[in-house]
Amino acid sequence: MAGVESSEPIDARSLDAALKKLASARILVLGDLMWDEYVRGEVTRISPEAPVPVLLGTGEDRTPGGAANVLKNLRDLKCTIGMLGIVGADENGLALQHELEKWGVGENLQLVRMADRPTTIKTRFMARNQQLLRYDRENPRAIDTKTEDSILKHFTRLVGNFDAVIMSDYDKGLLTPRIIRESIAIARKSKVFVAVDPQVKHFKEYGACDIMTPNEKEASEGIGKPFPQSDADTEAIASAIRESLHLQHLLITRSQRGMAYFSDEESVYLPTVAREVFDVTGAGDTVISVYTAAIASRSTHVQAMALSNVAGGIVVAKLGTATATAQEIADELKHPLPALRIIKK
Repeated sequence: MAGVESSEPIDARSLDAALKKLASARILVLGDLMWDEYVRGEVTRISPEAPVPVLLGTGEDRTPGGAANVLKNLRDLKCTIGMLGIVGADENGLALQHELEKWGVGENLQLVRMADRPTTIKTRFMARNQQLLRYDRENPRAIDTKTEDSILKHFTRLVGNFDAVIMSDYDKGLLTPRIIRESIAIARKSKVFVAVDPQVKHFKEYGACDIMTPNEKEASEGIGKPFPQSDADTEAIASAIRESLHLQHLLITRSQRGMAYFSDEESVYLPTVAREVFDVTGAGDTVISVYTAAIASRSTHVQAMALSNVAGGIVVAKLGTATATAQEIADELKHPLPALRIIKK
């Protein structure tokens, strides 16, 4: 990694100031909606019918998931929010719409109901803190041309009300190559920042977005390289992605190794905030939500990375699909933060 390397402390005061601005961000979410459902219980024996555990149920609950979890993260940061997506023409789709209406989205909520598929539901069977099985009900087939036309029409109408768009791709059929390319073009024409949480399947369709936030597995598979074993490997993967997709900015999340930010001017490595990990479900949603809210409220990319790193650490210490509130982030900023390793190019 050529360049001038330095280690710099994170300025907690500047992060606190950046955190206080997050609520001013206006962000539209375009992505795959679903229910995250949990069946909870205890396992004390093995079934006499087959060598499988018997889950004695103690309760069930569900929460909006997928792109809706991105929206929930933004809601909990007090941002102005909008949502554009698809649901099934079924009771679960109607229930999801009613739940999102409670979140203060108002007229910026637009769900297209589709008769050719059910509303996606991911059901997780949990024995205390251990996931035993996940049962998915979905039809992830790509939406048809008529539905693409409708989505793009709604997007064009909504996007001008926002500072940024988050494209949340769970590969459930909404984000087709056409939707991806044309939505980015429409947003860029309106000078609206575009952040993408990508799927490997569509990875190279996201060229010209403002920032992409893949994890290391998505980044390496998306560009056709082996999983990185070192910072040098991560640097090479980032360089290949940015060159291939013409990205000005790239953030790669690295699990227990934290995250890394790449631009023409610098590479910045940030270790994770040490804490016990209970559940990584939804951590990527939190990272892109906080990062985008920071950029939309005029913070720097390094400040956005540092805030999203703290928020991601908070979420993985919780069980199930969770979010990080501004108060939780503020409390965490009172503790010592890891130093940045910066390589100027």
